[in-house]
Amino acid sequence: MAYLALGLLFALLVAIFAVQNAAAVKITFLLWSAQVPLALVIVGSVVVGAAVMALLSLAREYRLRRRGTIPPRSPQEPPPGDG
Repeated sequence: MAYLALGLLFALLVAIFAVQNAAAVKITFLLWSAQVPLALVIVGSVVVGAAVMALLSLAREYRLRRRGTIPPRSPQEPPPGDG
């Protein structure tokens, strides 16, 4: 429950920051260029960063489970952190 509250607080802070920085900015990557709102750049960066961290975390957990360091969870066992 604490992780959910912290996640919602972080999302609220990012949204406030994005709304306060709504000016259009020019984004250039290689030959591609576009004018987009700064809020979209901020939120997009947060989403991409979260996705990368989730994939890295999943890969680490898979590697540890394959190695046998973390035993597989039984279906009746509650996830860690709930309780």
